[in-house]
Amino acid sequence: MKVWAGSLAAVVRRRPPVPGSRHSAGMRQVVLVLVGMEIVLAFPLSSMLPPAVRPVHAAFELLLVLAGLGLVAALVRHPHEVDGERVVLRTGFLGDVTLPRSSVRSTSPVIRTVPGRGPRAVPGEPGAVACSVDSALNVAVHLDPPVRLALGPAGSVDASTVYASVDSRLTLVEALRRMDPPDRS
Repeated sequence: MKVWAGSLAAVVRRRPPVPGSRHSAGMRQVVLVLVGMEIVLAFPLSSMLPPAVRPVHAAFELLLVLAGLGLVAALVRHPHEVDGERVVLRTGFLGDVTLPRSSVRSTSPVIRTVPGRGPRAVPGEPGAVACSVDSALNVAVHLDPPVRLALGPAGSVDASTVYASVDSRLTLVEALRRMDPPDRS
């Protein structure tokens, strides 16, 4: 909730978004549609409630709408980051995966789903980790040498592939190319 509230406050204060490769466009669109529907349907529903309950309903609806907008703001304001030393694949609010830039060798497009949310091990693929807000993944980041990633209660994985979700794979590839490590031996 802290990430959601901070992101929403930054949007309200018109702070410029953090540069980086955006992710989770599908999730953002679905949440915005649901927020819009919630706003529209709140008024007819409120008119059916007894007058004594309406303030409680209004407060609940306000919290629901702010939570949805906070979720979208968190996804927009926490993009994937690439610099000369590291690559950070983010989920917006469920955690991130930090990889040394020197280990990232390439990316490739993929179309796959991995159950769960946030950084997690990929079932049936011992050297793979998924990092996304939902189960849909569209890019594979290949690592050499493998990187040990701590996944909390799931344990650690020596990852040679990290699957993620990006809005534009070309933007991520471009950022990786710009930040090529000087020595790749």
